[in-house]
Amino acid sequence: MTHHRTKRATTVLLAAVLLAGFQGPSLAVPSLLAPDPRAAPDVHAVRASGTAHTVDLVSTADGLTAPATTRPGLTTFRASTTQPGKGWIGLARLTDGADWNDFLGALSRALSNTPSEVPQGAKDLDATAALLGGLVIQPGLPGSFTQRLSPGRYLLFDYLAAGDAQPRYRWLTVSGGAVDQGLAPTATIVSRNVPGVGPRFEVRGTLRAGRPLRYVNEIPGQVNELLFVKIAEGTTEAGLKAYFDALPDDGTLPPDSPFRSASLGSLHLSTDRSSVVQVPLESTRYAALTWSKDATDGLRLVKKGLFTIVDVG
Repeated sequence: MTHHRTKRATTVLLAAVLLAGFQGPSLAVPSLLAPDPRAAPDVHAVRASGTAHTVDLVSTADGLTAPATTRPGLTTFRASTTQPGKGWIGLARLTDGADWNDFLGALSRALSNTPSEVPQGAKDLDATAALLGGLVIQPGLPGSFTQRLSPGRYLLFDYLAAGDAQPRYRWLTVSGGAVDQGLAPTATIVSRNVPGVGPRFEVRGTLRAGRPLRYVNEIPGQVNELLFVKIAEGTTEAGLKAYFDALPDDGTLPPDSPFRSASLGSLHLSTDRSSVVQVPLESTRYAALTWSKDATDGLRLVKKGLFTIVDVG
């Protein structure tokens, strides 16, 4: 990959994630725990107990702090940021032989605001890495997510710093004895294709303020995120649909936004991956949505119905 192409890719990615961040002045059932990222999804209900195995991630004006090693098994990543515009830390496992530039280029094209770039970018990304979630957080609003790790090397990276001259990323080596403790969710949200309808979010269980939830991406060939933004009183599904229908494809936003908070939630997951996420949601109404593009045609998934209104208790 040439230096020129890498620089262009980072610019495209930065524009995409900043759009998601602009969408606001910004997730008792058995625990459904995240799958091994090298295996089929774990759909068994397992109860988390004891002291969680944790990894701390801290983003400041000076950089990203993260450990270089951890143990395999269920791992809870606790993340915080003190600087606006930094600190949306994602987790990925790259295929053998792929490096940072390969990954960044593929991810940038898969998230591009240019629809024609997205289909091939999605294929390149699928061949380059498995996306294992992460956190959309804000200063003063930290979060956590649990993922099952197998031995090997993983990538922790800041979506919001991808276009910087010195992008923030760290390699995480997983080795040693396994652990099996993590966050226990009260609800599960699944993104999936509904035959004859299109992509939709399905909510199972009860969303609770400040409690973990599990996010599962079941859409074939599609990386996807799950974001929550507070909505204005009286906002309806029909009103949200009208707003999303008016969104142009170039990333600009129409006026009169129905959103009343910054985004919080889970960063992108590859198909058939899951993550247990805890962010500081309040007891109110939110729009659950994604700014991801359809891997088949590059259009926004919210235009195709991948959003819903949820009540957090």
